[in-house]
Amino acid sequence: MDARETGPAALPATRVADTTIAQPALAPTFLVIDDDPVQSMTMARVGGKAGYAVTTAATLENAIAEIKQHPFDCITLDLLLGGQNGMVMLGEIAKYSPGAMVIVVSGASPAVRESTLRIATDLHLDSAELPKPVNFSDLRLLLADRKAACAS
Repeated sequence: MDARETGPAALPATRVADTTIAQPALAPTFLVIDDDPVQSMTMARVGGKAGYAVTTAATLENAIAEIKQHPFDCITLDLLLGGQNGMVMLGEIAKYSPGAMVIVVSGASPAVRESTLRIATDLHLDSAELPKPVNFSDLRLLLADRKAACAS
């Protein structure tokens, strides 16, 4: 699923399935990169309810196209994207959304997630991890913390 819809003038929107949630024009932005439609939809809903303007991308190509268009405040990154290695995305995020917080959301092994976080740190990216299955309470807390940081 790859969706970005715009609502009424200057209102970023969250599009999840057939639901669009308009956010204030200055809402922080959230990119969900995950090829699992259920995970993507659920994380998008959590982000929308947390006050983010949400965009989803199911492939690396779509995610790269999105971050080239505009920077994001927060990005969830699945490492196993239908045969593609999500780790490749870190360099693109550092280049086009260097201020983003990257949340590694993956069922990959702890060693792979730890390696990914080290690479993110080397690229000067703020990062965190949420292993799958995702604890959505933890995601809400990370999003709230990031939103507060964006507001200050």
